[in-house]
Amino acid sequence: MNRTVVLHIEGVPNPDAMKFVLENGILTDEPYEFKNLVDAENSPLVRRLMMLRYVDRVLMYHNYVAVVKDNKYLKEWKQETLFELKSLIQQHLSANEPILYFGAKAIEHEKSEDAIVSIIRDVLDKKIRPAAREDGGDIVFESYSDGVLNLSMLGACHHCPYAKQTMEQGVEKVMKALVPEVKKVTATANNLL
Repeated sequence: MNRTVVLHIEGVPNPDAMKFVLENGILTDEPYEFKNLVDAENSPLVRRLMMLRYVDRVLMYHNYVAVVKDNKYLKEWKQETLFELKSLIQQHLSANEPILYFGAKAIEHEKSEDAIVSIIRDVLDKKIRPAAREDGGDIVFESYSDGVLNLSMLGACHHCPYAKQTMEQGVEKVMKALVPEVKKVTATANNLL
């Protein structure tokens, strides 16, 4: 049985990414990033997207799918390309096809009982991740040791031209102000800092 799917497209700060927002539903409760066809084996929807040679990576979270293009195959977004992606997502969701297979591995966040790590995660979840998600990406905790916080930038945040600025003037500044134990913030996905 088909269902009605209302989807719109939003531009984000990263010119290589676009966000396809589902207006009438939720896709996932956790962020899932897919960087290649092997990753996409757990998601029929993402596998269909990754079959398009100009799709470099996909982040699926809450009510949106963020698509990052591969500049080798697509220099600038074109209306027909955006229409193709939107149509593919709409058709998949309208047909009630699976989004993720049961047992798909979520992005694993390192677990720690350390009080500083708990505070860092809380600041990330409340002050930083909502803004990144608004822009079609996500910033997740990787590790913390000896004053150095290591994060990963996912989806549209990956290779965004503003990523270094975001890390230095946003994330690091907020973290140092709210968690004095943090002396430096690094980002593994972009090797920014």
